[in-house]
Amino acid sequence: MAKTDVLKFSKEKQGYSCEFISVGKCAIQIDREKNGTLIIYAKIEGMEYALLYQYSSTQFNDNVIFELDVQKGLSVKIVSEVGVMSAKMAYEDEGL
Repeated sequence: MAKTDVLKFSKEKQGYSCEFISVGKCAIQIDREKNGTLIIYAKIEGMEYALLYQYSSTQFNDNVIFELDVQKGLSVKIVSEVGVMSAKMAYEDEGL
């Protein structure tokens, strides 16, 4: 059964960011004020964030949806250069 979590973005120096622990394969939808660069990082505990993907402002509109498949348990950070109005992540909950 699919589960949905709200992702909370906060204002930072480089834009708006959100950090969470990966649940494995998931879909993420982000509704932003306008189109802009979107960067996704991941890290193993005790390490620094490493770049996974960087999407230019021409690749994504303001409302974007994409799949993310990062090993369960790793830290993920998403950075948007423009304001984020809402964001959600949907995934299969193995516990159900």
